[in-house]
Amino acid sequence: MRIAPILALIIAIAAESSCYYDNVEELYGTSPCDVTAVSWTADIQPMIQQNCLGCHSGAGASAGLDLSTYMSVKTHSSSIVNRMNKPNGDPLMMPPSGPLSNCTLNQMDAWVAAGTPEN
Repeated sequence: MRIAPILALIIAIAAESSCYYDNVEELYGTSPCDVTAVSWTADIQPMIQQNCLGCHSGAGASAGLDLSTYMSVKTHSSSIVNRMNKPNGDPLMMPPSGPLSNCTLNQMDAWVAAGTPEN
């Protein structure tokens, strides 16, 4: 009968010590989304190039919207943000391939809120 209480104590200690929380950034090498210093050249332009220019560039740009220049993106920034923030499955959501990451959306929002600087 003395073994049961000791065994219960060992199991309780093992269970308690096995509960821990990992830091996701440390485990997977990702960093939190930085929206404090969003720039056109480092963040917005590469995102536009990767996700938008396949359809929205040149003379045959989809919907007549050519986003290949800073001025065009700046001029249409509120519309771009609106379309990027549509829920998945909405026919007006951009890009049509699927929603962008929350970090990308937050960076675009921060850039627009900062006045769309060409930095």
